[in-house]
Amino acid sequence: MKNAHLRFGWLTYVKSTEKTTTSIKLRLDRFIGEVLPDPPRQAKAHFISVIGGDTQISAVSAAISMRDRFMVEGPGVQPVRICLERNAQSFRGSLQLAGRKKPLRHLVGMSEEFASGNTSSNSGRTLLAGSEKRFVWACIAHIYGIPGIPEWADWFAGELNTHPALIHALGIGCDPVIVKGEKEQFLDWLNWGVESGAIPFPADTGSIRWPSVSLEDISRKLNSFPLSHFFFLLPVSSLRSSLPPTRGFPCLSYRPSTTTCAPMPAF
Repeated sequence: MKNAHLRFGWLTYVKSTEKTTTSIKLRLDRFIGEVLPDPPRQAKAHFISVIGGDTQISAVSAAISMRDRFMVEGPGVQPVRICLERNAQSFRGSLQLAGRKKPLRHLVGMSEEFASGNTSSNSGRTLLAGSEKRFVWACIAHIYGIPGIPEWADWFAGELNTHPALIHALGIGCDPVIVKGEKEQFLDWLNWGVESGAIPFPADTGSIRWPSVSLEDISRKLNSFPLSHFFFLLPVSSLRSSLPPTRGFPCLSYRPSTTTCAPMPAF
């Protein structure tokens, strides 16, 4: 991808003790967070993805476990102090680049809410890594087990704007959103939509196949689709080339109760 570095941000970590001060600055290729209402300007982080050396990545991993704070900035995001808060998870990997003797280290950190898959039945909110209409509708339908067809994505996006139930979060390398509402509310919208004729009900009976996305599709379409569409989680055991289907939907969220997953490194 040409000029991919232009979409990167920075993550800065400073740790001071009586004798020393440690300062680390890493390239940040993904960030999702929510600005907190109370001053000074700070945010609750839900996802960070950074690249660096062994020592730097180890320091950031330790800082996450100790609930330390970082400074984040990047395209469209002014400097803001963040924290992943308690029970955050982190995963480390390596990226071997051509022309480098030593691989780069890659770290992904996730908040407890994001790692749990946003599947709490009484939370009244769902955090998603992308804002594209088809992606939002597929995620909501999958997470809450709502019956529907892919063609209803535009109508559902209109309902989110009407109520209003869509909030844009802070993002670097993606356009995250928070969807407000619970399953009963979404079903009421669908009931009204079908009864009023605002959305077409399938004429034929039978199962509905939602489109899946393979790694080959991702490689071919990176230049024509937002990167947030490809923010998926893959099974650790196999890392097979296609996304695992769940109840007819692509695996769009991380569910520890049903499968063991780890983030796919983002490039």
